[in-house]
Amino acid sequence: MPSRCFVSARGGRFVAMLVTPAALALTLAASSAIAQRRQPIVSIGFGGGAVMPVGKAQDDFKSGYTGQGFVLVHLGPLPALRFNVAFQRLDYKQVLGLPSSHANVVAGTGGLQISLLPGAVRPYVTAGLGAFSVSSAIDSTSGASTSKVHFGIDGGAGLAISIGRVSAFGEGRVQNIYTNDTGVIKRKSITQVPVTFGLLIGL
Repeated sequence: MPSRCFVSARGGRFVAMLVTPAALALTLAASSAIAQRRQPIVSIGFGGGAVMPVGKAQDDFKSGYTGQGFVLVHLGPLPALRFNVAFQRLDYKQVLGLPSSHANVVAGTGGLQISLLPGAVRPYVTAGLGAFSVSSAIDSTSGASTSKVHFGIDGGAGLAISIGRVSAFGEGRVQNIYTNDTGVIKRKSITQVPVTFGLLIGL
């Protein structure tokens, strides 16, 4: 009898060691599935902040401001589709001899947003590409300007904190605009970092 009890106790501990991880895995899977079911299919976001030129673009531009609006299409466990529209304004430095001039950038990009963790606090990464319309004021007296559309890429990371269907987010992205060495700024590309804060609302 004692030996049977000893074997039974050991067997019980062994079963518990197997069942406990399986129960935890099922609980996490269930909570993740519930979170996905509660997630809206479409969300809209908007925000604003600062945009900073980096690299060689710092020789020509000062820091400026930016505003953006975007739509997220959630695809369950797959990465979400993100469609972004943004406006940015950067002032030229006085070394160009145009102290009152500036550049406006209107961007339309499409890409993916990937949440790294489920739950109310979600770090995420983004990547996309699209068109960037760069207009440069070259004569503050006459108001003349040049404008051209360029191809560009966009990628970054952020953090969203959700309360119900509303999320507050902050993100930083790196944008590289390929200018083909034309326009007022004789650069083959303009690299800038927009840092924005805003709200995301699930529909």
